[in-house]
Formats: sequence, structure tokens, C-alpha cells
Amino acid sequence: MERSSLVVSLPSKKVTLAIGAACTLVVRVLLQRWRLRRTPPGSLGLPILGESIEYISHPAKFVEDRKLRYGPIFKTGLLFSPTVCLTGEHAKLLLKIPSIGWPSHFMALLGKTAMAAINGPRHKFQRAVGFAAFTDEALAAYVPEVEALTRKHLDLWVAKSRMGPFDPHEDIKMYTFEIAEKILIGQSSGTDLRSMLKTFNTWLDGFEALVDFNLPFTCFGKAMRARSALLEDYQRVIDQKRATGKLEGKDMLSLVMKEGTRGEPMTDEELKDFCINIMFAGHDTTKATIQTLLHYLHEKPAIRDQLEKEISAVWDGKSPLTWEQTQSCQAGKCGRFCAEILRVVPPANNLYRLVTEDMELEGYRIPKGWKVTASIPELHQAQDIDMSVDHSSLKQLENCTFGLGNRLCIGYKFAKLELIVWLMCTLRNYQTYVTGSKEILFPFRYMNVNVAFSHKAS
Repeated sequence: MERSSLVVSLPSKKVTLAIGAACTLVVRVLLQRWRLRRTPPGSLGLPILGESIEYISHPAKFVEDRKLRYGPIFKTGLLFSPTVCLTGEHAKLLLKIPSIGWPSHFMALLGKTAMAAINGPRHKFQRAVGFAAFTDEALAAYVPEVEALTRKHLDLWVAKSRMGPFDPHEDIKMYTFEIAEKILIGQSSGTDLRSMLKTFNTWLDGFEALVDFNLPFTCFGKAMRARSALLEDYQRVIDQKRATGKLEGKDMLSLVMKEGTRGEPMTDEELKDFCINIMFAGHDTTKATIQTLLHYLHEKPAIRDQLEKEISAVWDGKSPLTWEQTQSCQAGKCGRFCAEILRVVPPANNLYRLVTEDMELEGYRIPKGWKVTASIPELHQAQDIDMSVDHSSLKQLENCTFGLGNRLCIGYKFAKLELIVWLMCTLRNYQTYVTGSKEILFPFRYMNVNVAFSHKAS
């Protein structure tokens, strides 16, 4: 009897690779499903990018569309991270989460000792020391310098307007940068102001980087080198103040350094990060809001008339502006108008927090390492300027332009003061003629205007 032979043929290398790839894919899909179990409905979008491109095109619409599609709690992929978006009252969860949820490259640009980057006792310590720069006494001392620089730049804009209406974007950047620098460190870069602003803008560009590769030719790499240049300048100022022992200045840095002599001082690294963060907070958001103010002063002539009458009743426009006069207008229609501008067109689109341990919300699981966010326009639900709104009676979630809870912007009172001084100087002594506006949606939201300025007849 002939014995049959059994022949076993092994699969080819290509088949083996295909099987291996298929198994890997299956495992990845199963792991992804396990990781996403009980998470809110929605889509994480593309790998890495998520749904960021669609979000950037219209942040408020992005949230409203997905709220209609998935409900008040949904997941998405924003700014390199899986993110859960909370709308309405669900956004209260942000008050319970202490960690800011900005992308890692934002934190690198702001600094590892920045207030936004730290939590716990050190965060509380920094806020306590930094508050010395934002007391009513400190704010009152800033008024003369803010008024002087406001008049200076308004006159420059009048001169520029002789050539016709113009886009004031870069001019307002120069104005807010010089104020931030003068109030923060007590000195201006003078003839080097444009050069310093260029360095500062290179640093700011890093916040729009799509990839956080710290290489010489990347946007983020250039921004990090600009950060180093800015910190060198701040270190020079810190050393100078310390060497001369002159901490009696009325600038923010002197006040914070002087406060440190009464107890534990901030480290030099903390002081430099404080400087760059205050410059950041006091520059772009104010720049955006001033343009929006110009837009609505043109769109609402009846309100403009009311504001002009209120200002004229407390200030002649010639004598030096006082703290008391600014506070009179802040408590009146001028303050309400500015507050409405910030409520209707908040310069920042979203609030972010980092989830540091698995959380449960309405039966959904939010995994550790994810971000949670809330859309400020969605929370405000403000469609147009309403001068009857009592902002002191609004809930936190209804008026959160400057943040929430222990993450409320430490310099919000100075931001309000700067806007009031600008508004009072502008409406008392100048005419503005807006010839066109367009809405800018990202990274900051504001009305970009074309405008001409002129002096009012004496």
C-alpha cells in the first residue's frame, strides 16, 4: 500500500504581513472602542487634527451645529486633543476642574511657572502676590499714563486719517503693546518699540502653530526663540530694579517685586513668566475689543450720543482724567456698553480645562487626559447690545468673558480700565468714521473695521 505524503505549504511573506496588519487593525479598533466606552456622542475626527479645521472656520457655529446633532454634551477632537464640549448649565463642571486645558505648546509659550500652567498652593501664592498690581490704589496710579498714551496714539491715528480711512489693526496693536509695556515694567522701548513688537508678534504667532515642533524653521520654533529674547529683556529690567533698590515705581513689576519683600518673593523665572503673561493678556484681547467698540459706536448712534453726554457731564476733556471720573463712567452707561460688547462679541471663543482623572457626567465617562471645553458665545446667548442688562445680576456662566472661578483673569479690572479710558478719550475729543466692518472669528473674535479719526471742534 502506497503511503500518502502530507504537504504543508506556508503562506507567503506578503500574506503574513497582510494578516499581521489586519490583526493589528482589529486590535486597535477594539482598543479604541474600549477607550471610548460610555463617552458622549460625537466624532473625534481625523487623527491628530480631529475636527480643528472645521472648528477654526467658525467656532460658535461649530458648537451650535453639534449641539443640535448630538445634544448638550458631545465629544470632538480640538487642538490636538480628544475634547468633550459642555453647553448650557453642564458647563458648571469647569468650575470643579482646576487645571487649564490649553494645548501643550500654549503652555510652553506661556512658561512652566505661568499662572495658567500651575495649580495648588503655588498658584494661590502667585495670585496673592500678583494681586498687588491690581488693587484700586494701583489701578488709580495707572490712569495718567494710560490717558497720555491713549491721547498720543489717537493723535497719530488722526494724522494717518488724512490719507483716508484705514485698517487700524496694526496701529491698535502698537497702542496696546506700548500701554502694556509701560504699565507692566515702567518703561517703553522707545525707538526700539517696533522691533520689540515684531519680536512679541513672532512669539504670538506660535499660538497659531498647527504642529509644535521646536525647530528653527517652524512657526513654533521661531516663537520659542522670540520668547527667549523677550525673557532676556525682562530679566534685564528685573536685575536693574533689584540692583538700584528702586521698587517704589508704580508699574506692575515693581509692585509685585515689592510685595515679595514682605514675605516669600516670586522667583526670577516666575517674575519673567508673569511679565510675558500680562503682556499676552493685555494685548490681543484689548486690541480686538477696541475694534469691536468702534464698530458698534458706528452701528448704534443713539447709544453713542448717550455715552458722549455721560462723559461730558463728568469730564471736560482737557484737564487730566482722574480715577474717580473713570469709575463714575464705569458704573454708568459707558461701563455697561463695554460690558455688553464683551458679552456679545467675547474676544476668546472657548474656555478649556484638563481632566486629570476619569470623571462621570450625566451617565457619560470623560477619560483622564481628555479636555473639556465650553463655548463662551453659546453660554452668553447674547445676540445684540442690550443697555438694559444688569451685568451684576448675571450668573457666572452668562458673563464669563474673563474666565470662571479660580481661573478668572487676574488682570480683568485693568482691562476694563483701559477700555474705559480709551472710550472716554475717544468720545470726548475725537470723531470716528467707520466705512466698513468684517467679522474675524479665530483665534480671537472681533469686528475688523476700516475707520478714519478726526479732532472734534473745540
